[in-house]
Amino acid sequence: MLAGLTLVLLFLGYSSSKLEFDYDFEKFFPQENNDLAFYEDYREKFENDNDFILLGFANEGGVFEQEFLEKIESFTVKLRTLPHLREVVSPLEMSYFELSPGGMGFKKSPIFHVDDPEQYAADRERLENSIEPVAEMVNLENNSLIVVIKNKQLINKEDSDELATALQDLIDEEGFKEIHMMGKIMGQQEYIAVMKVEFLTFASISIFVLIVFLIIAYRALWGILIPLATVLLAVIGSLGFMQLSGTPLNMMTTLLPVIMLVVGMSDVVHLVSKYLEEIRYGRTKTVAIKNMLKKVGVATLLTSLTTALGFVTLVGVGMEPIQDFGIFTAVGVILAFVLSILFIPSIFLNIKKPKITDSTKVQNAWERGLGKFFIRLCRNQKTVLVAYTILTIICILGASRIQFDYFLMQDLGEDQPLMQDLRYFQKQFGGIRPFEMAIIPAEGKELTDFDVIRETEKLEQYLDNEYGVNQMISPTVPFKFANKTLRNGRDEYYKIPENEKRFDYLKRQMEKFESREEFQQIVSADKRVGRVFGRMIDPGSRKMLQLNDSLAVFYQNNIDSSVLSYKLTGTPVIIDEAGRHVSENIVIGLLFAFLLIGISMAVLFKSIKMGLISLVPNMFPILLTAGYISFAGIDLNMSTAIVFTIAFGIAVDDTIHFLSRYRQEMGHGRTNLFALRRTFISTGKAIIITSIILLGGFGSLIFSNFLSTFYIGLFVSMTLVFAVVTDLTLLPMMLLKKKK
Repeated sequence: MLAGLTLVLLFLGYSSSKLEFDYDFEKFFPQENNDLAFYEDYREKFENDNDFILLGFANEGGVFEQEFLEKIESFTVKLRTLPHLREVVSPLEMSYFELSPGGMGFKKSPIFHVDDPEQYAADRERLENSIEPVAEMVNLENNSLIVVIKNKQLINKEDSDELATALQDLIDEEGFKEIHMMGKIMGQQEYIAVMKVEFLTFASISIFVLIVFLIIAYRALWGILIPLATVLLAVIGSLGFMQLSGTPLNMMTTLLPVIMLVVGMSDVVHLVSKYLEEIRYGRTKTVAIKNMLKKVGVATLLTSLTTALGFVTLVGVGMEPIQDFGIFTAVGVILAFVLSILFIPSIFLNIKKPKITDSTKVQNAWERGLGKFFIRLCRNQKTVLVAYTILTIICILGASRIQFDYFLMQDLGEDQPLMQDLRYFQKQFGGIRPFEMAIIPAEGKELTDFDVIRETEKLEQYLDNEYGVNQMISPTVPFKFANKTLRNGRDEYYKIPENEKRFDYLKRQMEKFESREEFQQIVSADKRVGRVFGRMIDPGSRKMLQLNDSLAVFYQNNIDSSVLSYKLTGTPVIIDEAGRHVSENIVIGLLFAFLLIGISMAVLFKSIKMGLISLVPNMFPILLTAGYISFAGIDLNMSTAIVFTIAFGIAVDDTIHFLSRYRQEMGHGRTNLFALRRTFISTGKAIIITSIILLGGFGSLIFSNFLSTFYIGLFVSMTLVFAVVTDLTLLPMMLLKKKK
């Protein structure tokens, strides 16, 4: 059997070496969601809102400096030679229409007369007075402008990397003094670069922590190699399963090695410690191994199942990265248990009986310390219970105030170059958060009808003045351009005419432009859906939901619903809506895990009361952490919301070990108090030691460059500390109150 298992592990190890990293923002979309279905149909009609790159150029001498403009113009031409592009939009190439002499037609005039410096003053004045979208691509006060690149829609990672590399090479070749870049492909590239470093860093830190602990605990080569090899094989095996399933490593699953190493080691330590205890009592190797499997093996099986169950509940979140994290971590936990049960007994049978060092002093110190603490606990039961009651009330109040919020790129630190570029675009050009709104005419109407366009203009004005949309394009824009052009280019006529006959005249003039790509990007072919799009400064998902509610109120009070309706859509909207429900899914998953674990413990102890007792000590650490999060003013997001599931799945292990030993002691006919004292002293030491191991692993995550990973490390570590305290205070108090 071991030979076969070794071959399987070798194959999985080979597979794990082929794992790739990926970070696709769209994988955080909720599955089987009506909003997502609408957006997929919407982008089929128009385009994906997130497939763009913004390039910001600044020039100390001002925008209207010929050398600077010529360099941008030349660079724009070279941009079009890059792979996987759809379009390059530069303000230097844009034109406006004006009446031909005699008013018999239109002629195009450039907004920037790059080759004619004598026209620069007039060009500048026109931009300063313009309210057209192109004016928002140029920041005259800060001597900067932007060029928009539209890459291939739904670009894959390979093509994305190729484009990003080619673009960076071109920029390096040109040698701009100040340039800023922002786009999905830059974000993904930056995230993946950080993930690769952190994957190796935190795995290495966890291994180092484990080696140090094993040296201190066992002071023997076998005491280092056997436990470490067991957990490393479990990590390699679970990563191999990931690769075989075609699942790349993402920001969530890069945590898998850390969790596997510390959780797997916890089981190994319990098994090895029991084996050494039996050897210390003078048992033979065979008897020691049998007792190890009999007395600790069942508890280890239960802890592995409950930990795996905690992670499996993440499947209900409905987001692919979180689901992958839950599934493959659960697989790894079970694999770690199987390897522990198969490898450790086999290895102990085939090596010499370990020499037991004289650790009587250390052992007695543990027993005296825990024994004194147990006595004090018994003498102060009321004080302990009152303290827990007060803390519980405070934490429940705090937990009820936890809020969800999400910002673009919020996982990156402020010192990251990409975050600095984000701040640049937020400050200079109105942000990078895509805005998409579908305009849906009422039955029997078309988007280009006068009343539909008029109501759309009202919405557009609200979005511009109150909602915060910048660089906005909507179905009203072509008609505004036409009206202004036919009024001799006067800026005050950049609006929809109030007279329907005048509008119908404009509409007839516009018919020749309906086949142009620019028109088709904002009006569907059947004229049944219109597109309003732009970019915003990202205020966070919580503020966005408030803005959306205010928009709904404006629509109800000011827009004729018999003419048109609207629907907000796009990548950020879907993620914001998903975030609103992710906490609900997490809570449901936790309750499900609580229920199953409570039932399992009730069956094991043949007592409903014991099932309930097993849950209470594990509810409190989660409540205490939730209370801290609330009172510290920290908002959860899609990544950090899973911290409670992770913490519960791991923290419940100590409770199970404690109750299993308590059950064994009671099975020997001992009194409740005596059984509890023996359990407290023997299991208390193991609980403290394994918790230190867990803290060493999860504590390392606070050094992460990702904010979400930092919070996961902090919150799980806090919960584990609280879990140790409750298992050694609240749990014994509840068992003392239990009747025989």
